[in-house]
Amino acid sequence: MTDAVEQAPARPWFNLLQVVASLLLAYALLMVGNALASTQTSLSLLADGVPVAMAGVIQSAYYGGFFLGGFACSGIVRDYGHHRAFAVLAATVCLVALAQSLLHGALLWLVSRFANGLAICGVFMVVESWLNACVSNAQRGQLFSLYMIISYLGASAGQWLLRLPFDQPGWPFIVVAMLFTLAIIPVTLTRQQPLPVTESAPGNLWRQALRTLLQLHRRAPLGWAGALVAGSFNSAFYAMMPVVLSQLHYSNTHVGDFMGLTLLAAPVLQWPMGKWADRGNRAELLSRSALAVLVLALILSQVLATWLLLPLTMLFVCIAFTFYGTLSGIVNDAMPPRRRVEANATLLMMYALGGTLGPVLCSLIMGWLGPAGYFVSAAMLSGAMLAAARVFGAARPLPHPLAF
Repeated sequence: MTDAVEQAPARPWFNLLQVVASLLLAYALLMVGNALASTQTSLSLLADGVPVAMAGVIQSAYYGGFFLGGFACSGIVRDYGHHRAFAVLAATVCLVALAQSLLHGALLWLVSRFANGLAICGVFMVVESWLNACVSNAQRGQLFSLYMIISYLGASAGQWLLRLPFDQPGWPFIVVAMLFTLAIIPVTLTRQQPLPVTESAPGNLWRQALRTLLQLHRRAPLGWAGALVAGSFNSAFYAMMPVVLSQLHYSNTHVGDFMGLTLLAAPVLQWPMGKWADRGNRAELLSRSALAVLVLALILSQVLATWLLLPLTMLFVCIAFTFYGTLSGIVNDAMPPRRRVEANATLLMMYALGGTLGPVLCSLIMGWLGPAGYFVSAAMLSGAMLAAARVFGAARPLPHPLAF
């Protein structure tokens, strides 16, 4: 097979949704469970008296596992296929959640978060490569925007589950295990087959990853560079925005409500952004989105103590959280189908690597500037995304101007 960029045929939208419905349902269940697991881990660690710094290290292990999952899990998908890989990885997260429900200890939970991140990376890789195999380039942005909408709605729903009257601290993790078990059912029963995977290329996982990264750099350099920035941006929001609110004297309940509302805003622009990307130049759309986020971040750094904080943060989030979907479209347009498993693995690895860096950068700037430092760091990251889009972007023009 040559390296020509092949694609699935375009389908009517009703037929396409029938094809991917079971996969998206499973993914929605996974996202709810993963969000609940992440937040409950932090709350349980603090309730057990674990120092905040140690809790941060334990949570950062998730991104370490996520990064290494890009090396380990692509081989599982290639050797055993999408269906079985999904089942194995979801079962792994079930076991991790059940272990956390029964056992406590900083070292054990550090290992648990690492394993969780590794398995979740594999799940994302399976879902993204499977979805991209089912869709044409003309529909890719719209389908991926639906995928991102489900991601953020699931993340928000996981936050609201914390309001359930759990009588025991381990019960939320049992709910997580139940959600991941439920997610296995629609995927294993679906009759839809992803594109067949080919045999692994010779060489160890590190060499394969390097080859894929070099190929990605030749075909879509904006993909890996943008994913690094997007990972830093998103992880900084999840890790440091609650700290900003705490420093602004929000109660724990108000912090949860604020985060839940902003995550509900995240899906709002996913579909229109996907349609705009499919109709024109994805890199140009990304640069305009980054410019809008940069301006909003600078404004937000000046209005922290006003009523404008919530509505402007919601607008900030609903634009910024479209970055990854646009980047995925850029990468999957450029890569041949037989390299999409590795391409999506590489994209997730760069996202995870950025995820380990974002909170560190943000916390350093906040130590200097206080709560406003979060939005200053966000402005820096969106400026980096704008620069990457301008330097690496394609030359194909948009059919008409876009305005925000």
